[in-house]
Amino acid sequence: MKKILGNCLLACLILAGLPSNTYSDDWLVGAGKYDITGPAADVGMVGYGETNQTTKGIHTRLWSRAFTISDSSDNQRLVFVSADLQGIPQGIKQGVIAKLKNQFGSSRYTDDNVMLTATHTHVGPGGYDHYVMLNMSALGYAEDNYDVIVDGIYQSIVAADDSLAAGDIYIDQGTLYDASINRNPTPYSENTDAGDYQHDTNKTVTQLKLVNANSESVGVINWFALHNVSLGTGQRQLSADHKGAASQLLESWAVQQGADKNFVAAFANSNLGDASPNVCGPRDGCGDTEYHSLILAAEKQVAEAQSLYQSASVKLEGNLDYRHQYVYFPGYTVAGEYTGEGQQTICEGAVGWSFTAGSTWDGPSGIDGIFEGMSVENEGTDWDRSESLFESTIEGYPLFGLMNAFSAAAVYDATHDDPCQYPKPTFVERTVVGQELYTPYLPFQLFRIGALALVAAPSEMTTMAGRRLETQLQTAFQNSGVTTVVIAGLANAYSGYVTTHEEFDMQHYEGAHTIFGPNTLSAYQQIYTEMAYTMVDGLSLDPGPTPVDLSNDQIINVIGVVYDDKRLWESFGQVWDDVKNSYSSGETVSATFRSGHPRNNFRTGGTFIEVQRKVNGNWETYLTDDDLNTRFIWTRDTAIDCLACSFAEGQWVVDEDTPAGTYRIKHFGHWKSGWNGNVSSYTGKSSSFTINN
Repeated sequence: MKKILGNCLLACLILAGLPSNTYSDDWLVGAGKYDITGPAADVGMVGYGETNQTTKGIHTRLWSRAFTISDSSDNQRLVFVSADLQGIPQGIKQGVIAKLKNQFGSSRYTDDNVMLTATHTHVGPGGYDHYVMLNMSALGYAEDNYDVIVDGIYQSIVAADDSLAAGDIYIDQGTLYDASINRNPTPYSENTDAGDYQHDTNKTVTQLKLVNANSESVGVINWFALHNVSLGTGQRQLSADHKGAASQLLESWAVQQGADKNFVAAFANSNLGDASPNVCGPRDGCGDTEYHSLILAAEKQVAEAQSLYQSASVKLEGNLDYRHQYVYFPGYTVAGEYTGEGQQTICEGAVGWSFTAGSTWDGPSGIDGIFEGMSVENEGTDWDRSESLFESTIEGYPLFGLMNAFSAAAVYDATHDDPCQYPKPTFVERTVVGQELYTPYLPFQLFRIGALALVAAPSEMTTMAGRRLETQLQTAFQNSGVTTVVIAGLANAYSGYVTTHEEFDMQHYEGAHTIFGPNTLSAYQQIYTEMAYTMVDGLSLDPGPTPVDLSNDQIINVIGVVYDDKRLWESFGQVWDDVKNSYSSGETVSATFRSGHPRNNFRTGGTFIEVQRKVNGNWETYLTDDDLNTRFIWTRDTAIDCLACSFAEGQWVVDEDTPAGTYRIKHFGHWKSGWNGNVSSYTGKSSSFTINN
């Protein structure tokens, strides 16, 4: 007996000494990352709808971050992607799935088990949709941008697939109080259940930590609902904004903590529709500059992510499952138990007039006579669509002028107001002059990873819309082992916003951009509840109608590069404005070069500029155009004798951690010949300079 007790005591001591996160081989996990940075010059950005907000360089590169999860026997597998994009148009999903099937066969990765989501940056290049709406600010379809996005997402999934190995998944939730504010509190306050919640934005952070068999963390997926709009309409350099900065910061920190060297951190979005990072006022993220506000927003999310990373102890265990269904949304019938008003039909799509105001808090359009809250109820007293607005939108706001070009009648004739959309006054219909602004085939997708249910929203859901859907699904999943429901925003297609019925009736920006009418959320609740029941009961699901592939139907294309020029005595890469001899912390280093057009070669996986440091007589890369302290700025030469000439500027803000030493800035580019159309590479180097920290 003493021997048995002794052995038990020894075993207990050994177990007590083991860390709480010991490896248990419940899952196969993998992570991958790939560059999706598109045209860094002369393409309109997508997000704010400003056609004059064209790209002129890079603040940070844009990335696709992919995570593959399988059960331990690899019978079920799924992929989650978070990409630094405004949204995931349906054509992007179609293109990615086609490449995956070509690589892996028809069954490994399909619409069903691949979830593509966007971080919702507003300062990336547009023109990558096969529907019209997201291409308007780019003034057309940019096939080169579409191609680099599709290939980059595909490559990130391939990398995640290649790294798939036995591991564990930990889940934890925290609360982040000071990072978000409700940018439209008036519509929110109209919700009958607003008083049931302490906060008017979703403050919950949900995080998955993926760990391999060696107890090294290979990746983190972090969901927090927050508009990715620290940078505003004046920004011209491509940027992943605060979500991308948070990913960079956590990836660097985690590797220092012992994570796998290829560790991938995704800061994905959730029910962000009315959640703004500008917590100190309209367009004010509390920083001295927008870049400072971006860093503040990123650091808040990173701090909570680090805390959850270090405290993670709850393992996800159990089932892995998924469901997917396409629904042709216009005309879809919603039962009375979801609407509270009897059976209802989803409207044909239309954009309301308050959409043209933009978000007053985050990105107002500034059009005279336009405001949030333009309703059929106050037309004739507070506003009149027939008064002078036609001329002002045409002359001063070319995006809306482009809409008018589609159909002036659809925009300005009050008889086009759809009673189904009441009280929304129609600004433009979903389909005008044979062109569709948004897809009518909405993808609904549900993942189950143990106790977590992940809900793909092909839209921007407001705080309360997301809460009601989560509550509905928690009821559907009760007693099934699912304890956590998370909305994965901007997934698989883009269809504007989803508001509650009460918010829709107020017709502020989000309500006006809820294109399928007041019962959109009710339809989401019905579809996802039925989907959850099929998952709980182990039943299959009708896949629904397959969306049309519009990749060959694009008729308006963004103009490409014709040629690059220079004067006869100049050379591409030639230093135009050189650096000073020395710099100290806080100063900005700058060097300008004669350049070619950045669209000649996106330098995918590379860089347009490098800060190089001299080490033991050799030049080594210190920073690239993806680092938060660098800027690649492209501008056209305005000289009348050099009409196709341009400049590339490399900027670097020296921080206090920069080691003293000798540095230089190097520029990489490509120029296009006007004689034969050939594209050739070139480089340029600044003089060396010293950092005197």
